[in-house]
Amino acid sequence: MNRQTAKTRAAISQAFNGLVFSRRYDEIRMTDIASAANVGRSTLYQHYPDKDSILIANMNWVLHGLLQATRGPAGHAVVQEVLDHIWDHRAQARHILFGATGEKLESALADAVFQTNGTTSAAEIPAIFTANQVAAVVFSSLRSWLRAEASCPPSDLAQNLCRISVALTGAR
Repeated sequence: MNRQTAKTRAAISQAFNGLVFSRRYDEIRMTDIASAANVGRSTLYQHYPDKDSILIANMNWVLHGLLQATRGPAGHAVVQEVLDHIWDHRAQARHILFGATGEKLESALADAVFQTNGTTSAAEIPAIFTANQVAAVVFSSLRSWLRAEASCPPSDLAQNLCRISVALTGAR
């Protein structure tokens, strides 16, 4: 990625973040993002086909970190790092991990689990079911944790997410 591309993507990302924390997700239009980023609509579309792609790109490191739960104990440290970050920024996390954005991120995590594990499944069911179950477990646990329905340190939650993810995927 050249410097201009990186600069443009950073402007789009920053503009998107400002909008997503100040408006309802379904009210944000690509023209709003382009205007806030001070780029043309055609430039915006050269980089991202839709706002969901921007959301996923902005949250990619979180999704990648949560995906590490499927590695079991080998992924624990990365998952804990993500959970520490989520906890430190829980007000923003509540905004992003609930509602329409949370559903899109959960779906993106399921897609990543499916792509990572391919057709491997602990049971004799299509792997997409397992991928969706892993994503649902991760996101429902995060939501319960952020709502303070239950309390535990990030390290304990990371360990639990890794254990459950491995049990569901049958990964070793």
